[in-house]
Amino acid sequence: MSDDNAENIVGTGPEDGPMQVSSTEDGPAAPGWLEPEVDKAFATLGLPADKLRSFRDSYIDCLASAPRSQDLDVAHDACRQGLLSALKAAFPLDDEKQQAFRQTLEALESRLTADL
Repeated sequence: MSDDNAENIVGTGPEDGPMQVSSTEDGPAAPGWLEPEVDKAFATLGLPADKLRSFRDSYIDCLASAPRSQDLDVAHDACRQGLLSALKAAFPLDDEKQQAFRQTLEALESRLTADL
């Protein structure tokens, strides 16, 4: 091969990075079981799913984005507390319902930590 053609070579090895970004590399992801379980938890609130969608999505994104190098319990606590604060500001929830929802989320977070 001559030096004239060297500049036309396109790298295809792992050292050059992926040729195309796959959907699994777009960002953090949560395990497949998490979303349906979070949906079940939100359904217990008795509020319209369309009004809860942004809260749900933000919570799942927060859990998926939790840095694995830090204490996951602390990160998950922050996600849950942020969600509960936002929900309380947006919707009137009685204490009993909010407590049950919080406990369900804590159980999901414990399972998530164990799965990682």
